Amino acid sequence: MPKIRKLKTKDEKEIKKLFKQLTGKKIKLDMKSLIKDKNIHCLILEHENEVIGFGSLVLHQVPTKGFVARIEDVIIHENHRGKGHGRKITEELILVARKEKIKLINLTSNPKRVEARNLYESMGFELLETGVFKLEL
Repeated sequence: MPKIRKLKTKDEKEIKKLFKQLTGKKIKLDMKSLIKDKNIHCLILEHENEVIGFGSLVLHQVPTKGFVARIEDVIIHENHRGKGHGRKITEELILVARKEKIKLINLTSNPKRVEARNLYESMGFELLETGVFKLEL
């Protein structure tokens, strides 16, 4: 039975593999910062000592709303998808938000990821009609 735990520095290699599955690209991670920052909660889903999932909750303050959270990068290893693991990680991230007294969680999901979007809607997330802008610096 898979278990959820907090991110550890030893997970870096496996996490990078998961991100490569998600993005198709190699990524850089600052594991120490991710672990040390009290406003970032990174969770690992582990099965038989293998990292099969990842998800993060980022807390930040918005002037008109107080502290809010954003779920980022829920990733399940391609060999373990369709088994409820994405729901399990997301539910745990929601519990973390509740413990932190967060009242609003945002997330984005690529329209191509139909299964993920269906999952979020089934969990009560509402698709908003807002445009997201990006500026790379």
